[in-house]
Amino acid sequence: MSYGTNIGFAHVIISVITLGMTQTAWSAQSGGVIEEVIVTAEKRTSNAQDTPIALTAYDSEELAIRGINDISDLQFSVPNLIVSPNSQSPVTYAYIRGIGSDQLVAGFDPGVSYHIDGVYIGQPSSMPGDLWDMERVEVLRGPQGTLYGRNTTGGSINVITQDPSEEFEALMDVTAGNYDDVRVRGVVNGKITDGISGRIAAIDQQNDGYQDNLYNSQHTGDVTDYSSIRGKLKFDLGDSADLVLTAQRFQNYGNQSQKRREPFDSIPVYAGAIPNPSDPHKVAKDYHEKLQLKNTFLSARLTWDLELGALGPATLVAVSGYVNNNWYQNADIDQSSNPIQYQTWSMDTNQFTQEIRILSAGEGPWEWLAGVFYFNENLDSDYLFDDVSPFGFTFYNGGSLDSESYAAFGQLGYDFRDGGHPFKVSAGLRYTSDEKKIDEYQQIPAFGVDLSGKDSDSWDQYTGQVDFNYFFRDDIMAYITLSHGYKGGGYSLGQFDNYDPEKMDAIESGVKSQFWEGRAQLNVAAFYDKYKDLQVNFLEFTSFTTDNAAKATIKGVELEFLILPVDDLSIGVNATWLSAEFDDYQFTPTIDLSGETLNRAPKYTTQLFAQYDWSLGKNGVVTARADYYWQDKVYYRVQNIARHEADSFFTADARLMWTSPADRWVIDAYVKNLTDEENLRNLTVSDGLSTGDNSFVSYYPPRTYGVRVGWRTGG
Repeated sequence: MSYGTNIGFAHVIISVITLGMTQTAWSAQSGGVIEEVIVTAEKRTSNAQDTPIALTAYDSEELAIRGINDISDLQFSVPNLIVSPNSQSPVTYAYIRGIGSDQLVAGFDPGVSYHIDGVYIGQPSSMPGDLWDMERVEVLRGPQGTLYGRNTTGGSINVITQDPSEEFEALMDVTAGNYDDVRVRGVVNGKITDGISGRIAAIDQQNDGYQDNLYNSQHTGDVTDYSSIRGKLKFDLGDSADLVLTAQRFQNYGNQSQKRREPFDSIPVYAGAIPNPSDPHKVAKDYHEKLQLKNTFLSARLTWDLELGALGPATLVAVSGYVNNNWYQNADIDQSSNPIQYQTWSMDTNQFTQEIRILSAGEGPWEWLAGVFYFNENLDSDYLFDDVSPFGFTFYNGGSLDSESYAAFGQLGYDFRDGGHPFKVSAGLRYTSDEKKIDEYQQIPAFGVDLSGKDSDSWDQYTGQVDFNYFFRDDIMAYITLSHGYKGGGYSLGQFDNYDPEKMDAIESGVKSQFWEGRAQLNVAAFYDKYKDLQVNFLEFTSFTTDNAAKATIKGVELEFLILPVDDLSIGVNATWLSAEFDDYQFTPTIDLSGETLNRAPKYTTQLFAQYDWSLGKNGVVTARADYYWQDKVYYRVQNIARHEADSFFTADARLMWTSPADRWVIDAYVKNLTDEENLRNLTVSDGLSTGDNSFVSYYPPRTYGVRVGWRTGG
């Protein structure tokens, strides 16, 4: 790709912003300043404002005050992040800057990677929903082709849970809300014996769901029935090493929120059915839908400080991870009170990952990192579709898919500020080798289809990036990053469909700044990405297909602004502009999608918040907060037709929290979706036979409210 024009565009943006900030003449006021955020986005500890990546990071306190309880809540605080749970399965779609994946069958890799304590999670259904007892959550936007590498063409969501410590600590909170929502959470932490400390965190949440079934009141939809427990042990292995072991088990028995959108009165098999309700929170289904998902996560992280002679001090980090994910789900596919179509779907996944890296830990100008990565996944899946109408048929598919990936990576940087020059440069390179083997079947007895087969394929690729950072002063840093990313090819299990890798080249320029004596912060990122063979998913009748769209261009600007105009008041604004289009994509011989918009890529989004803290002296602190989110219209499928479109929407939340001295007690009253908007969350469409053109639609929750009471001691 040609970078010349875009580098010039980025230079103008940086120059204008930094000129405006360095000459700002606001009078400083005494009081609080914006706190420093420490991240590990580059797999070493650094200040977020000095890290040349467009990222958003929240610690546990910020997650609580923003009401971010699970992964889907991040969308309303992180620029250009769209999180959409699948309307038919426990899969959560994460899209960053228009890049992600619509995984409707087993085996498809995500476009935005997900990591728990450094362990890469291969299947989106293996992502735990809750964000309880977190140290930090980081969302990295844009390709991360060197240090993360595997399937990070869109970005990465990194969840870092709290490690054990020797100091005793206990936390508990109980939340009660409408729809009979009850959530209980607890943590116990402390020293077990000399050199060993432990931490246990647990959560259980249940509610009655946001849907009423007009056919059978017991068959409600969008029910929450979730529990999780995580245990961690930390072993201090002398002065220079420690080992952290983690075991987590979560299970989800809540079913999904689905609703047929269009009228179906004219289709014969719906004769006599209860009319399709216009209220999105009312359905009429004869089949009792359910979900059973069980997940086990195990990891071990060894950290060892070393002396490497001429190379100086270094740190060795070895992270091992194992995931078993087992789920079963059935659904009323016709979405009506007549017995017409049903589906069942089961999947069992076993995954092992190993990463070993060594990185510099000295104070000199050189920074270096080298590592190796291994990933192995075995997946088995079976799917049944049954149409019992007079026009019907039965459809089976599934099989097994084995994936294996190796990678070696390294990064080297030099900080010229030690020599009096205000800039820093770094470069990284990664080699990845992927292999997949498939054994699949597909049967449609009514049509005489009985297919089975085996196949395998492999791919390898070099990826990497170059960064240039310029420090106008200690609190204003500008950067330019050139990167090359890659996502491996693969198979759609049971579909006899294979696809090639996607590749991309990207340029990102930005500025990170604090000014007004630390009371204001402005971060801006501008990006331009060129994709080749972009992997695009779509569903047609019973066939899930992945195309390699020829070319696509994604460009945009992200702005994050935070200010403390007076003591105890903070105001934040995030705004994005995104253009994500196919340059060249012949969808069918007669349909050309060149120039059309990628799915889940809103042109504009805006996020606003205001927060005020009242000090009550010896009686604690009261915090009032309001959040607002607006999102432009999006298309949920690749064809930009009305049937695939979701209108723009907004949502607003409010919160009032009292915290006692020493943070011993907290009482938190909240309202989400304050104005009770009916906002479309996800859409899956296909062309059916007996039931016509199906639309499986899910909505964001209606207005919810409740009160949380929390208590803690120690710490």
